[in-house]
Amino acid sequence: MTDASPATSSSSGSVLVVDVGTSGVRAAVVRPDATVDAVHHRPVLPDSPAPGLVEFDAAAMAEAALDVTRAALADGGPVAAVGVTNQRASTIAWDRATGEPVGPGLGWQDLRTVGDCLVLQGEGLRLAPNESATKAAHLLDAADPDRTRDLCVGAVDTWVAWHLSGGEVFVTDA
Repeated sequence: MTDASPATSSSSGSVLVVDVGTSGVRAAVVRPDATVDAVHHRPVLPDSPAPGLVEFDAAAMAEAALDVTRAALADGGPVAAVGVTNQRASTIAWDRATGEPVGPGLGWQDLRTVGDCLVLQGEGLRLAPNESATKAAHLLDAADPDRTRDLCVGAVDTWVAWHLSGGEVFVTDA
């Protein structure tokens, strides 16, 4: 995301922090002395098309993350690292070649997979609808039921890191 050379970036010791919340995206540069500088925010609100459904425009979220990140780096200078905090179980599926989401992002509060969770519970797996697993399955079933497309699936941090890296880095946690 930054054009600074690795030597310049690591010498600053500052960290770019990107916070992707339920209602917006914020980026800031945190200095080695823990002061916060160059804070930028952009709202990105979820949609609730029916009771229990919470979804969001993943492309708008990525655009907002890039915008606030660029602004924070322009004001705050080079950084040595990037940290992303996010909505944990909100889930996005996208086409690896184009970077376009294949449907809406599903918010962590979305309940459309409650039935799937109950079926899985009957099979001995205990999952809650606020976890990513059934959301990922739902998105894949809707966008690629035959599993022939080259799609990526991840939580918001994976999506944001992928965009910040220009589609070069796919990272996730367990």
